[in-house]
Amino acid sequence: MQLGMTRRFSIVAVAVLVTLLPSLILAGENSKDGTAEDSAKRLPAVHIDGNYFSRDGHRFIPMGAHWVPAKAAMQWPTNWDPKDIEADFAKMHELGYSIVRMDMLWAWFEPRPGDYNPTAFQQLDYLVSLAHKYQIYLHPSLFIGGEVGEAYWDVPWRHGRHPHADAEMLRLETNLAAEFGRHYANETAIIGWDLTDEPPFWIVDGQTTDAMAINWTRLIVDGIRQYDKLHPIVVGTSGQEISHGPFGADDIAPFVDFFSVHPFTLYAPDLFPDALLSARGTYGAAFEITFSRGAGHPVMIHEMGASTAQFSPERVAAYDRAQIYSGLGAGSMGVDLWCYTDAAPEQFHKVPYLRTPQETGWGMTTWDRQDKPLAREFKKLSQVVSQLDLTGIAPAPADVGIVIPDEWAKPHGDFSHFGLTGPEMIPYVSINDADAIPGRAQPDASAGNRWLMSSALTTFILARRAGLKADFPREYSDWAKRPMLFMPSPITSTGDTFLAHVHSDFYEKARKYVENGGLLYASVASDGAVPEMASLFGARMADRAVSSEVTLKFVAPFGDFKPGDTLHYTVPSASIESWGALLDVTNGKVIAVDQDGHPALVANTLGSGKTLLSAYPLEHYLANVPAVFDKPEDTHRIYEAFRDWAGMKSAFHADRPMVEVSALNGERRGYVVVVNHSDQIQNVKILTTLAVHAIARILPDGAKPMSMEGSSWKMDLGPYEGAIVEWKQ
Repeated sequence: MQLGMTRRFSIVAVAVLVTLLPSLILAGENSKDGTAEDSAKRLPAVHIDGNYFSRDGHRFIPMGAHWVPAKAAMQWPTNWDPKDIEADFAKMHELGYSIVRMDMLWAWFEPRPGDYNPTAFQQLDYLVSLAHKYQIYLHPSLFIGGEVGEAYWDVPWRHGRHPHADAEMLRLETNLAAEFGRHYANETAIIGWDLTDEPPFWIVDGQTTDAMAINWTRLIVDGIRQYDKLHPIVVGTSGQEISHGPFGADDIAPFVDFFSVHPFTLYAPDLFPDALLSARGTYGAAFEITFSRGAGHPVMIHEMGASTAQFSPERVAAYDRAQIYSGLGAGSMGVDLWCYTDAAPEQFHKVPYLRTPQETGWGMTTWDRQDKPLAREFKKLSQVVSQLDLTGIAPAPADVGIVIPDEWAKPHGDFSHFGLTGPEMIPYVSINDADAIPGRAQPDASAGNRWLMSSALTTFILARRAGLKADFPREYSDWAKRPMLFMPSPITSTGDTFLAHVHSDFYEKARKYVENGGLLYASVASDGAVPEMASLFGARMADRAVSSEVTLKFVAPFGDFKPGDTLHYTVPSASIESWGALLDVTNGKVIAVDQDGHPALVANTLGSGKTLLSAYPLEHYLANVPAVFDKPEDTHRIYEAFRDWAGMKSAFHADRPMVEVSALNGERRGYVVVVNHSDQIQNVKILTTLAVHAIARILPDGAKPMSMEGSSWKMDLGPYEGAIVEWKQ
């Protein structure tokens, strides 16, 4: 795990693991220490079936954490202690692990170019035997690489070469990947290959382009697939979506079988300006999972958590619990936390723990294998999840599509959606795709990306608070299948941060979508630009609406808003990204006005569909307010009112905005995942539009039937507590 997602370090700890003799490594071991019991039941092979992993014809959700031993830490291959390692596996088995992710240190497996260390593979064989014995799947992470704090564990023969770009490095990496595939092509204890942890390699962060990431992923996958056709493949990315990094899900989707997320909200204060344990913070996993799923594969939580050197153990446990439940509701195919154990005190005296005190306390157990509060919560969660019958189950389809611009999703240098056809005598060259031009650096688009991501996150949460499920279809995908479409600013903006907004011709498609019965909401800022806007929204932009405070006053009934009701916002900056728009209303209906009496919300009917336009970027405003959802906040009521006006009804929803309800649906059966995103006990009513006749809450010790009251049921949820309820028709 990296010290910070948004912070990179110029000083890299290079720990080269080389040339120790195998006889010294394995000295004193007898054959009994080197392998687990031969009589252990062998783990069945795993493949992906729909949204989930499957073994022996049954889908399942693997639960576990990343393993870095407490005492040996990242030196475990050279400080080899099979008895201590087996004790870790026994403890993980006790806690309900069914998966463990671990680091394959590159320099240990390949101490010299093309020369593989047989001892390293013998050690991995031993871990495989423990996997079978304790029924815990291995998830090896290759080419490590960056791991723990700011440390980068290099190979001694790199000599400054770029591992994602240098031809010789790529050849050697592809060959080592093939060697892993050759050794373990049919090994059923391995659940899947993780190509590496948190790329780009930290040693070349800031120097890696989309093209490098795509080519590297393609080559390493091809290396494994030369021999291994069995195991699913993932790249263990961290924050590549929310930071618009080169290893984003859209770039690597053609080559991998599933995606990973590392939703460390504490390392993204620009998107999560909140306490660790907060409403917005506990939506982090669901947001990243949903965003990545928009690129076309199922998603697993690969790393997540917080350090008890920084936060109380009880709050860390509650934070992870809420995130796991919320993530499962979003469709997570597995959970692998960071990490299994705290570091032992002797590790505090040397890097990387010497320089990163917070890394000492990330474990769900103490260094001497005592349960922390997270371990106790995890064990209960594992018992709950193990009872789920996922046959025919899939995450419910979204009610709302939040369209992600193609300029964000495409790799730099891809002109396939530029409207150009045939040969061009005078070529079009884009400075916004500069890293596709030799000798040019890519312009810094981080501000535009943050603008887009923060509004997308806010819209996602507001939709959930309004009882609507949102997802993130890409601009040139099948977004029109959603009954509702939300386009918060800056998706409606213009300007040369192209990644933040849709193409001009998108609005022609949006108009047809509405005419055919679609429901479209949009917010604009002063920099907005919508071609032929009046024909779609019944209003057009006339000028900028400059203000430092905004008050929306309702002048017509709308949902549960009455004339005279108000909503108030603080404008975060004196800029065209934050100011609103002065609207000229044509055939739309004014629902609310601003503090100056100008139209602020305009409703319109077009064909069989409806639109709602906000003259102010409300989502952008909320994104900049610390702890905004930890206190009374009513913007979601606008979404609710639009939903009710349009006649939309979700299959399941709660009567309280702080309680998230997600559905996992099958044939006349399924599960509802309920999460309390607040610090208060919630006595919540869950309502359904389905003809449900039986429900039962899945508890660690089994299913407990619950009583229906007509088309609803009530349940109590403690602060940041989650629950899974099985339903049948």
